[in-house]
Amino acid sequence: TMVAKVIKVFPLASRKYTDRLGQEQTFKSKGFIINAGDGAIFAEAVQETATALEDLQIQEGEAVFVQLSFVAREYKDSQGNQRYSNEVTIRQMLVV
Repeated sequence: TMVAKVIKVFPLASRKYTDRLGQEQTFKSKGFIINAGDGAIFAEAVQETATALEDLQIQEGEAVFVQLSFVAREYKDSQGNQRYSNEVTIRQMLVV
């Protein structure tokens, strides 16, 4: 958990998809750009966390306690070269 400043708040986004059982589901996400002192990063909340943060109406400029998880994603670009990217997910965010 760290203290960060909210630089930008993105709107709640949702899209429909079909799960493995053939059921239609909705995927929700809400993005934030935050600064924890060493530079700005984009982090995204998904599903119930995204909805909860939308309800909190966190504003740009506010200080927050935020708990993040990090995953390194591996993929191939259009030329077949191995590439990597970091995915930062918000697990919890509370206004200070």
